[in-house]
Amino acid sequence: MARAVNTGLTLLYWRVGERIRKDILKEKRAQYGEEILQALSAKLVGEFGRGFSTRNLASMVRFAEVFPDLQIVQALAGQLSWTHFVLILPLEKPLQREFYAEMCRIEGWTRAPCSRK
Repeated sequence: MARAVNTGLTLLYWRVGERIRKDILKEKRAQYGEEILQALSAKLVGEFGRGFSTRNLASMVRFAEVFPDLQIVQALAGQLSWTHFVLILPLEKPLQREFYAEMCRIEGWTRAPCSRK
C-alpha cells in the first residue's frame, strides 16, 4: 500500500513539475521563475498543504527537467521513493543520476547512500 501511495505521489510531483515547467515557465530558466514559484507555492500551500512549498515546487520542476520521459519516471517510480529522486536531482551528470537511481533500485538503498556524490 505504501509503495502504491509513493508511486502515485512521485508521478503527481512529476506532472506538477512538468506543467509548471512547460505552461508557466515556458521551459525557460529565468530569474522571475523563483518569484513565480513563490507566488504559486503560496496559493498551493493554502489550498493543499505544505507539500507544495517553494522548495518542493523547485524540486518538482527540476525532476521534470532531469527526467523528461514519463515512461522512465513511471518505471522508476514503482521502485524508488520521492526522497530518492530528490537526493539524486542535484547531481549534474546524467550518468551519475542514472547510476545512483539504478543502485538505489537494485540494492534497495535507503535514502542515505543516494545522497553521496
